[in-house]
Amino acid sequence: MLVSYCYQGMFNGCASLTQAPALPATTLADNCYSGMFNNCASLTQAPALPATTLADFCYTGMFDGCTSLTQAPTLPATTLADFCYYSMFNDCTYLSSIEVSFSDWNPSNATENWVERVASTGTFTCPSGLSQTTGVSNIPNGWTVVTK
Repeated sequence: MLVSYCYQGMFNGCASLTQAPALPATTLADNCYSGMFNNCASLTQAPALPATTLADFCYTGMFDGCTSLTQAPTLPATTLADFCYYSMFNDCTYLSSIEVSFSDWNPSNATENWVERVASTGTFTCPSGLSQTTGVSNIPNGWTVVTK
């Protein structure tokens, strides 16, 4: 069981980190992974994120500045929490693939600025019921939407 803030910023600034450890938790706690890989510029593959029960701020800024990341881990949660994905992929300039399972952008702050400064083209895979709103807090501008 995770506790609030348990892994916050753990690898922050580890510029040479290329591979992340496994993160098998399926139920998260507030801020548990926030900023965990912030500015890990050499990280090329994100760990699997199997959590289906999110908590407030759980993934905030988790991959912010991971400029070598091209594919986001699949995000299986169907319900979002406040600020859960806030700035999660901010400044991931080569990120061009995201797959989500939620079908509602509620709460609206859950994905605030989560895809700011990602690749200009890519693929966003989502449930057919998700509103195809674009922008830095929704589906990245210029990306192709694939429904599942």
